[in-house]
Amino acid sequence: MAGATVTRFYIPTKIVRGIGALEQLGAEAKALKARRALIVTDKNLVNAGLIGKVEGPLRSAGIGVGIFDEGIPDPTVKLVERGLEVVKKGDFDLLVGVGGGSNIDAAKGIAVLANNPGSICDYEGSEKFSNPPMPIIAIPTTAGTGSEVTYSCVMTDTDRDYKFVVWSSLIPPKVAILDPEMPATGPVMVRVGAGMDALTHAIESYVSKNANPYSESLALSAISLISENFRMSIADARNLEAMSNMQLAANMAGMAFTNTRLGVIHALALPPSALFHVPHGIANAILLPHGMEFNLIANPGKFAEIARAMGENVDGLTSMEAANLAVDAVIDLASDIGAPQTLESVGVKEESIPRMAEDGMKSGHIPVNPRQVTMEDAIRILEKAY
Repeated sequence: MAGATVTRFYIPTKIVRGIGALEQLGAEAKALKARRALIVTDKNLVNAGLIGKVEGPLRSAGIGVGIFDEGIPDPTVKLVERGLEVVKKGDFDLLVGVGGGSNIDAAKGIAVLANNPGSICDYEGSEKFSNPPMPIIAIPTTAGTGSEVTYSCVMTDTDRDYKFVVWSSLIPPKVAILDPEMPATGPVMVRVGAGMDALTHAIESYVSKNANPYSESLALSAISLISENFRMSIADARNLEAMSNMQLAANMAGMAFTNTRLGVIHALALPPSALFHVPHGIANAILLPHGMEFNLIANPGKFAEIARAMGENVDGLTSMEAANLAVDAVIDLASDIGAPQTLESVGVKEESIPRMAEDGMKSGHIPVNPRQVTMEDAIRILEKAY
């Protein structure tokens, strides 16, 4: 019966958005009663001069500042442990994650361990720790992951060549500051991967078994925004309207999927990153059309709506005909922005497909995929993407 299902939707993060939003950082840190803030970032952003822009508002607010700049594309267990040592030695009470999803996830991992014992590996899965993490303010410099509002952090255990997710309602940053002047500085291929990651978030959330009216509205709006702005943001990073819309889309997609989880595409995108260091967004870009094609029969009506949101004319078509246009639209978009199209082209070895399928099937995203997935299905998707 319509309306009989109980829906829960929760976003605990305060969002400050707009050109110049970074200037609010000091006030937001003071509101969290911070005395000393540790900026978690990477050397590229330090060398680009972005971290100086972050330090200024904090120091102006009378807050002590330290910098942990060891961020890498796939944050590792060891990286988080080194960050924890810096937190303890410096008596920091606030983390400011600056960068793409990897740096923000690193901040999340450090925040968890600051108030909970053991290794971050101990908290793989859902709701495995009990103490609230250190507070985080997230400042994304990419328009992609949505990590600034999500319940998860993705970690890599280099001892096992294994990528895993820590998921908890306690993890989201307290504040997210979305200033489009920050992602406007990123290299083009970073922006390509970030945007395709956001599109994958939105599409998988929209068709997830856990989708609800709130997540569906956010996800579909994100798909539309990405379709309208992605090409322009790649063509000219100085187009701050397009960058702002991409940042908003990524944020909305993050709100959606953190309440629904994702699906087979994200599950299978994790192993190529762990084994071959393929950037997460690029892995998603390659796998997205193949995962969509696999899922079409599970909900052709929703895929038809995705096609419509991406600007396709679906009038007079059957649901399956319209659904197929969604796949075509994704392929066209990825081609226009120069995204890699095969796993082989980014260094993945074909003989690793069974291992990647096995690792992907362990993901918590698999159970909410709209179509039931077997090991054989996972292997076929990866083979088609290869």
